[in-house]
Order: sequence, then C-alpha cells, then structure tokens
Amino acid sequence: LSSVKKLRGLDAEASDKILDSILATAASTGDFSLSSLFNVMKLEVFVFYQEWKKAVDLVRKAGNVRLFLSSFFGAVRYTFFEALTYVKAAQSASGWKKRQMKKCALQTIQLIKGWAKNGNVNVVHYLYILDAELAVLNGKNKKAKESFNAAITTSSRNGFLHDRALAHELASAYFKAQGDDYWGNYHIECSKRCYQEWGCNKKVE
Repeated sequence: LSSVKKLRGLDAEASDKILDSILATAASTGDFSLSSLFNVMKLEVFVFYQEWKKAVDLVRKAGNVRLFLSSFFGAVRYTFFEALTYVKAAQSASGWKKRQMKKCALQTIQLIKGWAKNGNVNVVHYLYILDAELAVLNGKNKKAKESFNAAITTSSRNGFLHDRALAHELASAYFKAQGDDYWGNYHIECSKRCYQEWGCNKKVE
C-alpha cells in the first residue's frame, strides 16, 4: 500500500517512512521474507521514479531476495528491476565499475531468459526493455530503437500498462540523449498518458 501511494503521489514522504520502518523491524526480527517483499516494493518505486543511485544501492545491499520471496511473481518482478538497475548503472559508469555492473546485469538477465524459455510469456516485454537498454549501453542505436518498439508493443498487447509507460519513458530518454526531440517528446507524451490511465498521477506532473 505504501509503495502504491508513493507511485500515485499520495503522501509520498509518509510512505517512505512507513517502508523504512517496516524494513527496520524486519531486519531486527530476522524476518527475511518480509524484508525481501518490501525491498521489491521499494525497488519498484526507485525504478519508476528513475532514482538509479538509490536503486543500485538497494540491490547491492539486499542480496538475493529471491531466496526469501514466497511469490514467484514478486521474484520475477524484482529480477527485472534488478537487471534494469544494473544496466542503468553501467550506462553512467566507466572503467572497471562499468564492466562490473554490465556483468551483474547479464547474469541477472539470464534468469529472465530461462523463465521465457520455459514458457513464461509475461517476461517477454521485460527482455525487450533490457535488450533496448543494453543496446544503448553498447552504442547499437538501430537495435535500441527496434527493442524499445518491441517492448512497447508487447507490454501493450499483454496488458502491462505500467510497464508500457516505463518503456515509453526510457525510450524518450534515449531519443532525447540522441538529440531527437521529435521522438523524445512523442514517447514522453505516450508515457504520461499511460501513467495517467494507470493512476500514477505523480508521474504526470
């Protein structure tokens, strides 16, 4: 509930305090299942608000939360956010740190590829988003554009409105960085419409 409030811009500061309080309680009592669940929720907030430094700090400190999550959906969701966080960290890093972040990203992406290979169609749009960001990292512009388009189409077709919004937002940042304001503005407007439809009004401001 707290993470939903944060995403929708409702009493965001109080939501942060609630999440931090629950995480502290879980840590002090050794409740790894609870702390892992709330790490998933907090990481989702960081990703949707593009707070990549906070996101990478969380995934480095949290460890392998998949070991303690009872929900497979939660484990898959966390893995996607974890992989995306590492890719974004690699994009802004250099030297050995860039190589380290990229290696962590590729290792995490292999888990998602395994789920897709086993027939989980709900992770396909995750892979397209990650492929797009990896292409950005590697300077492969044609691949980035194709993968962003595929991510948007797939997330829309499969009913993942919030992930479509994220894909549009990431695509907008890519095109803006390339100096392409036309497509950058197009994707940010699409992103805003998706966020508004999803109910995340804070992202539309």
